[in-house]
Amino acid sequence: NADPNPDPNIFFRGDGIHCSLSSDCALSQPLDEAFSLWKQLLENHPGIPEVRSPEQTVSSLQLLGSLYRLQGKPIQALESFLLLRALCRRLGDHLGTANSLSQISRILLQLQCPSQAQVFLEELELCLGQDEGPE
Repeated sequence: NADPNPDPNIFFRGDGIHCSLSSDCALSQPLDEAFSLWKQLLENHPGIPEVRSPEQTVSSLQLLGSLYRLQGKPIQALESFLLLRALCRRLGDHLGTANSLSQISRILLQLQCPSQAQVFLEELELCLGQDEGPE
């Protein structure tokens, strides 16, 4: 049962997609650069960052985390969703914070880190309780 593709730089991902190491790196580079810029902006400037559209920034970070997940890069996705959580907290966006906590928990469970996921699930529960307010 010979490998139909003898090129060692080509690999088969479990989702049925053939990838090459060079194309994978080429696709990741813009994401990595975007992540680095968002990280610098959010970590070096406390409070709400001065951006044209905070809502668009939230969407960009959500997309960044999702793209990393699709690429099979859970650590980078996790870091992106952690940045998203920090931004949503600063903006007072309870729904965005809850969404980021859900994504973080899901990734941690996929990485077989249930105790760490539990911490974020508890935070998610508190966040959802805040969003409901008093009855």
